[in-house]
Amino acid sequence: MREKICWKTMMQLGGLTIDKERIRMKKRIDTLLYDTDTAKELARYSSPLPYTDTGYYNEWLYKKRTGEYFLYGEGNPGSKWAEKVHYDNAYVAGADIQPLTFEQAQRWFEKANNADPELAPDKIYDQEFGTISQDDEKVQAKLYLSSLAKRKLVQLAQKQNKTQSEIVENLIMSE
Repeated sequence: MREKICWKTMMQLGGLTIDKERIRMKKRIDTLLYDTDTAKELARYSSPLPYTDTGYYNEWLYKKRTGEYFLYGEGNPGSKWAEKVHYDNAYVAGADIQPLTFEQAQRWFEKANNADPELAPDKIYDQEFGTISQDDEKVQAKLYLSSLAKRKLVQLAQKQNKTQSEIVENLIMSE
């Protein structure tokens, strides 16, 4: 599923439109919906080539509300975002969405930050990928467990003479 996005000419290319003012794309990949309208834009990368070069492209890193990262990219006919013309052996300017793992998003951000820290700020990198500092502040979290898991948690806490919160925290922090 692709939604409208507009290039400067506001033309449609293969059901895709690209808007220079507002990037918008929606695509379902492996049952997950990626939508640039509802995700949070974290950073941007522009290739070092001139805009008129066939290899020129732009990429934006997004994070969904559910925590998944993805790239939205658009580029000229010689870029990695180009689309192949089905009836010809040629490529046209294109755009697409590519899901990323946490590690892939982190590496992409580092590349973008090294290229232009204004488009990929250090502050956002630290918020998303920075090391987790030692924090002793306790916050309340609500968890849903199966009844069997809850009984085992109670038993572990009793056997180890710890609170249920300490058991859960130790399991998380030991990873």
